[in-house]
Amino acid sequence: MPKNANAAELMQSLLEHIGRYRLTVLDGLEQLPLFGGMQAKQIRRLLWQMEHRKLVASASLYRGSTYWYLLPKGAAQLHLDTSRFGILSEQAKFRAFALLTFCCRNDKPRVRLTPQELTVYLPDCQRMGLPSTYYYDASGSGQLGFVRVDAGHHGRWDRVVQTLREDISAHLRRPAWERLVKADRFEFTVLTVFPEKAERIRETVEQNAF
Repeated sequence: MPKNANAAELMQSLLEHIGRYRLTVLDGLEQLPLFGGMQAKQIRRLLWQMEHRKLVASASLYRGSTYWYLLPKGAAQLHLDTSRFGILSEQAKFRAFALLTFCCRNDKPRVRLTPQELTVYLPDCQRMGLPSTYYYDASGSGQLGFVRVDAGHHGRWDRVVQTLREDISAHLRRPAWERLVKADRFEFTVLTVFPEKAERIRETVEQNAF
């Protein structure tokens, strides 16, 4: 267990982590600095205690893998809207796991930003009705970014590119975002399952002015 952290503090941090990403998985937790040095069985014990207290629950992710999600009682402890939390639909599970992997199960750690945190970075920013998939990369100059998760599977790659164009245009219409984009402090990311689709998207973006 990390130094100077008791079980209650760790459970609260774990609860906040699940609230931020909507779900979590065990191997993702083992990579977080908060749980550095902890064995998988210790983290699993914390999750079991939280399940026992009806703060979280677990369900199947894929191929025998398990994910944990917030129950209304856990959401209430974080002062979140309890109606938004519970077992995830297949689409919601896919999107949440993609973002969790991008931020927490990667060589380059990032943090998904909550709407409240976003206003700290950009106090003059107003929400635009886009999905809350903004993130912060603390490396370098401190990059902000926006993720679009492609849930279309084998769908047309050109539709993903068109959606990306619309995302960029929507951000450039807001002065706060435009300043960051022009200062090379803001990036747009597309997450997709298929390498071939990712390559077509990358080639199109490189060949066209956005």
